Amino acid sequence: YAHMADEDDLKDIPQKVEGNDFLINLIDSPGHVDFSSEVTAALRVTDGALVVVDCVEGVCVQTETVLRQALGERIKPVVIVNKVDRALLELQVSKEDLYQSFSRTIESVNVVISTYFDKILGDVQVQPYKGSVAFGSGLHGWGFTVRQFAVKYAKKFGV
Repeated sequence: YAHMADEDDLKDIPQKVEGNDFLINLIDSPGHVDFSSEVTAALRVTDGALVVVDCVEGVCVQTETVLRQALGERIKPVVIVNKVDRALLELQVSKEDLYQSFSRTIESVNVVISTYFDKILGDVQVQPYKGSVAFGSGLHGWGFTVRQFAVKYAKKFGV
């Protein structure tokens, strides 16, 4: 949401901005196993986890490790499917293939979540319709949830 070329895009999405202050500390998880204990320590002082997954590469071993660690600390994950721009512009993936890539990514995350189910944490399966999955481009500074997309286009088409 950092930058949108057209300010009208933001007007179509109802949102309360007053009083919604968030402090986000980004804890990058390098792909090396030696950092595993540092990630666990960092997770102990966080309230949430944004798990960023490359939509082309999908869920990798380190993503699974960080998800497992987050669930072990009883932190509910939110998934950001990133690099959608790369799939569309650079690789020119078809709409159907992009949808299948999104589905595989979400399913892979949910398989990991199911494997480490915690009764106290409850159901933390990520689903686009629940708002626990967003899609975007970190490079270009945009992102959206399915709800935001639906609101924008419902208004555009008068639905």
